[in-house]
Amino acid sequence: MTLRKQIWTLTGAAALVSTILFLVSSRAVRPLAEAEMLPWARPLVERDLRDISSDTLRVLVLRDPLTWEERPQAISGLEFELLKRYARHAGLILHAMPMDHPDSMLLALQRGTGDVIAAQWTPRRHQRRLVAFTRPYRSVHPVIAMLRPDPVVDGKAATAGIGGAVDTAEVSIWSPFAQPGNLPDLPGTKVLRVHADTNLTTEDLLMEVVLGHSLATLITDARAAYESGRFPVLEFSPPLGRPMPLCFVTRRNAPHLLASLDAWLSDPDEQEAHTQFFKAYARKLPQPGPLGLRKHIPVEGDSISPFDEAFRHHAASMRWPWELLAAMAFRESRFDSTATSHKGAQGIMQIMPRTGRKLGLDSSSVMADHIGAAVRYINKLDTMWMRAIPDRDQRLRFVLASYNAGPGHIIDAQRLAEGVGLDPYRWEQNVERAVMLLAKPRYYMQPHMRNGYCDGSQVFNYVRDVIGLYRQLRGLNLPDVSLANVVDTGVGR
Repeated sequence: MTLRKQIWTLTGAAALVSTILFLVSSRAVRPLAEAEMLPWARPLVERDLRDISSDTLRVLVLRDPLTWEERPQAISGLEFELLKRYARHAGLILHAMPMDHPDSMLLALQRGTGDVIAAQWTPRRHQRRLVAFTRPYRSVHPVIAMLRPDPVVDGKAATAGIGGAVDTAEVSIWSPFAQPGNLPDLPGTKVLRVHADTNLTTEDLLMEVVLGHSLATLITDARAAYESGRFPVLEFSPPLGRPMPLCFVTRRNAPHLLASLDAWLSDPDEQEAHTQFFKAYARKLPQPGPLGLRKHIPVEGDSISPFDEAFRHHAASMRWPWELLAAMAFRESRFDSTATSHKGAQGIMQIMPRTGRKLGLDSSSVMADHIGAAVRYINKLDTMWMRAIPDRDQRLRFVLASYNAGPGHIIDAQRLAEGVGLDPYRWEQNVERAVMLLAKPRYYMQPHMRNGYCDGSQVFNYVRDVIGLYRQLRGLNLPDVSLANVVDTGVGR
């Protein structure tokens, strides 16, 4: 059976016809006669390149990583960066005009609120008589995004995913593919559920998949290549259909602006520069398959590392066995006592200098001191989380996440989890998903998020890696600390 047939369950021609009829009846594909009666059917201002040159080039943008993203003291976004290059080329002052969703962008364009729409826009037949489209700046293919099978929760035999059957793939009405003739032309196509809700963008639907609220969604390969690094829980199909062009949009009564943009987009040097931008906003897509359950530490005999005795000694004063320290040290530094991260974390346990000073470390400290400081920090985090997360196994995950990213970010992730319908007191498939969202400005810049940006994918992988290593080491039956020694310390009572 081919991958495409695996992805889509057979439903016959009736499902495909039903999908197309839905699309035709939606507001995304109004008949031309009706479209020409819309408020945005014609320009409401006279404003072309000459007027713009004496004022500003106003770009209507969506809050989207491939269009425009605002973060503290920085603005990014692929389309906005391209238009910044155009503005420098044309000697124009550029100003972004953020919009809440695409539904309001055409009217804002015709009113002169903006001069160009940047929203990863695909020309649609009924719109060509109403607005003008630049030549394409790139083409994109449709791909399916869905959650990877999770052996931690679903068991080792979990095989769902791209290799299995997808019941339904959600599609935003604003997707380049949400119109007749643009849906992937696959044998036995299963229904692509197109959302008529104009507030649900492709970005929104992808986040629904990340959170586990939706099974799958249809996105562009460009978005897949960008978001794969932020969300290790996602896997992506190969391209499923023909490519669609992405363009900028202008008013029809601004022919000089359109001609200037087209000439710039046609320039071979610019096209080469744009290719480099595309690469900067993309990563190689990971191979499909279940989430990794564990990594392995090479172990010879009864020895894990040169620091085993220090691990055993200091673990006597913490709740968990000494193998946890060994697993953390291997994940942090591969037992390299000279390791220093790009953020300045030092030593076998990769303790940040500021945290180390609070824990009593200085330049004269040896690695055994670093291990002792790590245990003191683990105990502090354990005490902090004990009331909120009474289950010891669950609390260990929150402790590890806090050790990696700081407790403030994990508390933010808890708040965010509760706000998006996840359990703020469980890690797997709940807070671990919310923490990944803290890499996106739309989440970490919310007023109740107090600690800003966090590389949540790193936290996600760190906790899973350490837990996997810890389980491996505990299964080896290596010499351990007496349980009595742990109890006698009073730690965790």
